[in-house]
Amino acid sequence: MSGTTFINEFISLGMAAYFGNQPSNIFEKHVVECLCDIYGIDKIKKCYEAKNEQAFIALIHTYGLSRTVFDNFLRDTIKYEKFKSDNQKDPSLKSDIASKVEFALITMFLHRCLLLEPSLEEISHFENDLLNNFEVIKLHFNTSLNPNMTRDTWDKKKRMLTDNVELVEIKPAYLDEFTYAKFGTSLQDVKKMDYRMVEELNSYIKSKMELSIEDSRPEKKDIISSLKRDTVLSTGNGFVDALFVAAIIATEMSIGLIYLFLNM
Repeated sequence: MSGTTFINEFISLGMAAYFGNQPSNIFEKHVVECLCDIYGIDKIKKCYEAKNEQAFIALIHTYGLSRTVFDNFLRDTIKYEKFKSDNQKDPSLKSDIASKVEFALITMFLHRCLLLEPSLEEISHFENDLLNNFEVIKLHFNTSLNPNMTRDTWDKKKRMLTDNVELVEIKPAYLDEFTYAKFGTSLQDVKKMDYRMVEELNSYIKSKMELSIEDSRPEKKDIISSLKRDTVLSTGNGFVDALFVAAIIATEMSIGLIYLFLNM
């Protein structure tokens, strides 16, 4: 195929089968169909017909896909052709290389969704092409170590797309720097807290300030002394320290979730 190879043997077979509506090379055709779902059938076809490999590569990176993911995708398609040849000689051979190729398709689709919010119809269409081709299901059943691996992986990723979580930035109302200093912390440190921690701290400070107004009345001194003994903040900065720990934990969890999503 040296004279007609486009990208590699796998991609060439898939393009020919998909755009030529051929029944052969089922899995390669299936992968190209999914690529068309992600990047657009007209754009994929234009690159193929012009045999413009650079345009095809640029298209694959349109939504920020890393070079590593693309290189691994090409590597796995080459491995699939080798496995297919070996499997034809010995049908008892099994491998999950087909699922690894499909994992790259899922990653490509997720990158697209990060930049272009998908409709439920688009998600369902991609899912149908990825999972519900009967010939591909049969191929997985006959040749894969775990025929359900792609389906299981997609089900996990799909939840990220369909949970419909709206992230809203909530900006707390800060007290002045002098007030925070009186209570053993600083405005700069408070701004590092989660908004819920800030609201709780502010509420505590305001309640203590209201009590201090009453402090000039002799009959209140014993009550205030008792309150101070029972309040963590008045014995040091333990309350503020606890808020800092909670804020750090909340921040780390948020960063971890974003990183996990972007590197799935």
